[in-house]
Amino acid sequence: MNRGDHRSTDAAALRLAAAVAEIEGLHAALLHTADPGRRKRLLAELARAAERLAALAATPPGRVPGQSRGNSARARRRLAVLRGAEWLTRRLR
Repeated sequence: MNRGDHRSTDAAALRLAAAVAEIEGLHAALLHTADPGRRKRLLAELARAAERLAALAATPPGRVPGQSRGNSARARRRLAVLRGAEWLTRRLR
């Protein structure tokens, strides 16, 4: 039974989740470091990770079923991730 091609949206969701996890890990490391040099490197990595997340969130999905177009939960989550990534990018510059 074919339930549709969800590979492209599933892969996009996995990439978004990986980017968010990277940011969470860098943020946790930043909170626990006292070394100014390491702190500066972590901030730079965090800014790059935020830019990658913003780029991923802005990329339209490969295929979105008709019923999920519009103001779906997926679209709202994607916009929330995009706004968060943009905020983080602005904050870390």
